[in-house]
Amino acid sequence: MNDAEFLQALEDCSLPSEAFNHRNHLRAAWLYLEQGPLAEAAMKCSLAIQRYATTIGAPEKFHLTLTLALMHIIAARRDAYPAPDWEAFLESCPELISDARELLAAHYSEALLESDQARRTFVPPDKSPLPASS
Repeated sequence: MNDAEFLQALEDCSLPSEAFNHRNHLRAAWLYLEQGPLAEAAMKCSLAIQRYATTIGAPEKFHLTLTLALMHIIAARRDAYPAPDWEAFLESCPELISDARELLAAHYSEALLESDQARRTFVPPDKSPLPASS
């Protein structure tokens, strides 16, 4: 499925639930960042993922702080490692797949990330600021 088809399936909630794994969560974030600035992309991405999770009967799986923190990390990595497409970007930043929790742990304590508040609302990091992007 190409990028446009993937985002369309996410947005209209027709994406098979088994297809929305960690890798495709990151792919959605990257694709929304391709469309506009971080603030706009973060809003679109978080709304799409939340709607999708609710539609497939798993609203508890949506975690706003995780989604937005990863978007900040992806945006900063996009600045550092420009790539022509998602696959090329992922090749230059494999830690997003293999060590996402470790990347987040640099900014957030486990207790804060596991809190109900962090799941429902965005909470700022309690360890170090999220990376900035241009």
